[in-house]
Amino acid sequence: MRPLVQKLPLSKNSSFLIDKFITPYFETPWHYHTEYEITLVLFGKGKRFVGNHVGDFTEGDLVFLGPNLPHWFRKENNEDTGGTLVIHFQEDFLGQHFPHIPEMQKIKHLFERSKMGVLLNGNTREAIARQMHNVYETEGMHRLIALLQLFITLADTDEYELLSSPDVSGQNARDSDRLNKVFDYVMNHFTENIHLEKVAEIANMSYSGFCRYFKNRTKKNFSHFVNEIRIGYACQRLMESDVSVSSVCYECGFNNLTNFNEQFKKIIKLTPHQFKMKSKL
Repeated sequence: MRPLVQKLPLSKNSSFLIDKFITPYFETPWHYHTEYEITLVLFGKGKRFVGNHVGDFTEGDLVFLGPNLPHWFRKENNEDTGGTLVIHFQEDFLGQHFPHIPEMQKIKHLFERSKMGVLLNGNTREAIARQMHNVYETEGMHRLIALLQLFITLADTDEYELLSSPDVSGQNARDSDRLNKVFDYVMNHFTENIHLEKVAEIANMSYSGFCRYFKNRTKKNFSHFVNEIRIGYACQRLMESDVSVSSVCYECGFNNLTNFNEQFKKIIKLTPHQFKMKSKL
């Protein structure tokens, strides 16, 4: 898997980028870039990786990501088309002094938050989605003004959650390639027994060296990361079907029900039965 430190070409007619991406799968794996990014999921669902955060995304999800923050949206079903509307811009896209003028102070605080990844919620998410479409449909000075109005909405809201730890940033190309391989292996094999020795071999590292490396890069243990993937899948199964908790336990890669219940409650803060009942309300 090719490592990606993504380079985003600017149009000569615009100081920032906005584009729609319609694709049967999201081609870009674990990557980072120097630009800020605002991504609106138009359709499709799957797993969202941002720094050391792992979560689920679905239609309508909206995130604001700071520069050099590693991220990856892995679509669940490559047979269905997925779509995103994405804005990219540099902090000084309006000039190197622009971020430092007095009127920009709230925006600067917003930019600081984005270094951890910002997931927008509630009415704000809907408002920003509309504003993004407005930015996309306009041109010239009207497009720039629409983007600045979008910044104001982002800076004024408290309807958000931070996704990652503040000290997770992009590594070099070799690190990106190594994490790409590890993430891809886990996403394709999490329903099976995953042996750390095998994963260390994929990363071309010793067992102990890989454990230290993964904890340093993602701020979490490898076993916890795998459990997050498995529990995320278990939540989907518990919501979307009438299967029993015990069958979901083994389906998502756990070897016994006790451990499944413990890990589920640790991550979701509910037992699988409580989650199943709550999802039906």
